[in-house]
Amino acid sequence: RNLAQIFSLDSKHDIPFEPDKMEDNMYQIPPGIRPIMKLTRIEVLSWGLRKLKFWNQKPIDQPQVEIECGGTTITLDQIPDVKANSNFPTTSTKFDIMLPEGWTYKPPINIRLLDKRENGFIPLVGKYVLTDFAKFDPKYLKKMLEQAEKMEKQRGDGDSAYEEENSLLDTYQGSTISSDSTVVVIEDENQGTTGCLACLSKLAETIGLISSDVLDETDDWEFLSMYWWSRYFAMQGNKELYKTFKHHELPLITVYDDEIEKHFNNFADSIQQFKLSTVAKVTESETDEDLEKDPCVGVYKGSFRIYEIEEGTDEPLHYALVPTSKPLRVLIRTYCLEGINLACNSPIKDRYCDAYIQLQIGPKLIKDVGSLIRKTRNPRFCKIYNFETILPNFVELSVSLYDFEATEERRDKLIGETKIDIEDRFLSIKRPICSLTDRYMIGGPHKWRDFMLPTQILDEFCVATGIPLPAYSSDGGVCIISGERYSLEEFEKYKENFEDKKVWGVPKERIALYVLLELGLIRDHVEKRNLYNPVLPGVSQGRLLMWCDIFPYMEKPPEPMNIDPPLPVEMELRVIVYDCIKVETVEEDPSKDKSADTLHDLVSKSIYVGEKEANVSEIHVRSINGNASFNWRFIHKFKYAYLERKVIIPDEIEDKKFDPIVTISISDADPSIHPVPYGSVSLNLANCPRGASSPLDVHMAMIRDYKKPPELIEEEKRTGKKEKEPSKITYLSVFKKKKTLGWWPIYIKKANGYMYQRGMISCEIEVMTKAQAAKRPAGEGRGAPNLNPKIDEPIRIPTRFPQIDSKVKMVKFIWKSPNKPKLILGIIANLVGGILAGFLLNASTMIQEMINNLTASVESATTIS
Repeated sequence: RNLAQIFSLDSKHDIPFEPDKMEDNMYQIPPGIRPIMKLTRIEVLSWGLRKLKFWNQKPIDQPQVEIECGGTTITLDQIPDVKANSNFPTTSTKFDIMLPEGWTYKPPINIRLLDKRENGFIPLVGKYVLTDFAKFDPKYLKKMLEQAEKMEKQRGDGDSAYEEENSLLDTYQGSTISSDSTVVVIEDENQGTTGCLACLSKLAETIGLISSDVLDETDDWEFLSMYWWSRYFAMQGNKELYKTFKHHELPLITVYDDEIEKHFNNFADSIQQFKLSTVAKVTESETDEDLEKDPCVGVYKGSFRIYEIEEGTDEPLHYALVPTSKPLRVLIRTYCLEGINLACNSPIKDRYCDAYIQLQIGPKLIKDVGSLIRKTRNPRFCKIYNFETILPNFVELSVSLYDFEATEERRDKLIGETKIDIEDRFLSIKRPICSLTDRYMIGGPHKWRDFMLPTQILDEFCVATGIPLPAYSSDGGVCIISGERYSLEEFEKYKENFEDKKVWGVPKERIALYVLLELGLIRDHVEKRNLYNPVLPGVSQGRLLMWCDIFPYMEKPPEPMNIDPPLPVEMELRVIVYDCIKVETVEEDPSKDKSADTLHDLVSKSIYVGEKEANVSEIHVRSINGNASFNWRFIHKFKYAYLERKVIIPDEIEDKKFDPIVTISISDADPSIHPVPYGSVSLNLANCPRGASSPLDVHMAMIRDYKKPPELIEEEKRTGKKEKEPSKITYLSVFKKKKTLGWWPIYIKKANGYMYQRGMISCEIEVMTKAQAAKRPAGEGRGAPNLNPKIDEPIRIPTRFPQIDSKVKMVKFIWKSPNKPKLILGIIANLVGGILAGFLLNASTMIQEMINNLTASVESATTIS
């Protein structure tokens, strides 16, 4: 490094004295400027060379690597045969050198690659200049490791949103709730802790695909928690499953939305990769553009430890214990689960792929056309592949997805591929070769799948990191390591969950596993690896849900996990609409008399997601003021995926998945009068608000997406009367409760996006499997068989009287006629004339009777005389 000081001759300040001379025109650097030199030890972990290319049109057969720093150069042992074993014979070495104190002034480390060629020619093929020394300082590495352990521990504790929700739930349940507050509660029916354990014991040996008969006899959620896919969907939004796992303390997994190595620095905690770049153009056929595109001629795998030491001390080496560099035979078990949003680049296909899996490592290739899934962009493979390879000869596993007969020539076309460095995973201290489950289980579908026990893994980790071996209590429930004390009570909340000895391992192994997880080793996981196509570099062509397990070769490797997903279950939904009240069948008009009764012919409709047409009930003729009675049963049949909480709708290209939503509406029987429903309610059966027990308790706050319209807020401010809201709103899963009954609001959604209540409806909602429906038959409407439950005829208020209909119509005609005054005068005149005529008729009758009486009296007098 060069230092210079420049002084102005015109400066008023005094120029400092010249420093002491060492030789002619050479001065000694003042002590305040010269950095302090410290004895520094550089440990070199040299593992091997990878991806060696051609140089000067010849392969690099006899590579030699030099490490240089501050003028000191060491030459690593030459690899005898690169093709047979590309690892160095000696893996660790060291040298001490005087270097400036602090990372800023230290000279770089140069990694140079040379190649011994004919006639003693040893050209410099490539080099790497290392300037970032901090990441190789043991103190810095220890600090970064602690931070990584904290992050991994937080990630392993589960979804933060769920934890926050559970803590809020506990707070609400343990505190007093005011009457004007609204609390949203997700109902949890898991009160016992023995049901899941009994199910675990039953399935300790074998499990099969779920069927409707199994659902009839067991708890759906506890049985479904036995599947690997249940662990996946529990972390992907299925809160009921998540709570089941947490309550019974079953193992969950970590879901990475991309490659796992991106979260762990490419597993460079023990071995790092240094790309050796070409130093100059070597042949006339190559151009500068070619070198810019791919300047790398090979990869040096190794690492360093750089730290200051005291003279005369012999500190222990960090690389004293390193694994052997001899070739190692390993077994790679790859779980390929599902393709996600695959790109469709076929010129002869539209919006879908016919995908299958192809795997390759070195010369070994598996082209699994049998895994072909047609006409879908989200194929679910659920395939397991076993590969045997030799490290370090073949270290890169390539997993590809191909589109079957995707070209006009009926050739397969690459969708995308992902590449995994097996050696980096095998050498990492984080131990990603076989991730650790949250619980040590010796039976059931989530049993331990590693070839080593947790205690053996913990001992191996202690030796590799240089910490003392752990100490255990006599009963195995306590572990002490590095001065930290761990006990089972810290990790196992309910003892009764761990009493089944057929499922759970011994306490010593369980506590060792918990310690390993606390130390930051990789938890059980699944990756969503991006797929890339060389034609479109850097552009993701979809993702592949997968993970890999790596074992040393053995005659009887551990059994693979069962990754078969539960099949969709054929279900039947029965919706009984009883009554609706206060349905607003006319728009609000201040000029109209609100006390006047309105008569409308109303019908109820029910439509389930995926159906094209709604089921319609009978008509309630001339219902008064929007109050109608139906007593009508609707039946919907569908296929339901419990773990995904989705309804499966078959389609020509790809099965569609929807949320299980049923929509119940009240409409006019004559669409010409009111073409749209007067009001409707959409209920998600997987997360349904519990119905109110009476219409007085119905409120729009029961609808999850409801927001109070601005005009209602302004009206409350103006009048000072605040609408009373329910103090508690409970949400439940109808698939778990099987049946629910109550009142729900029906509403309309206007153009401004706000919902307005338009009445209330009383319903009964019940779901059951196809087998259960066969045992409990029921007919549409009130048709045969009218059972389960029996529906009576609705009681309706009569609104038609034929005897007086003509008179009522005449009165209405007169009242609405434009000649109403004349008609009224005519009616009055007729009434007066009728009265006068009646009076005159009565008067004449009286006079006639008087004359008759007088005549009779005269005749009687004459007779007497």
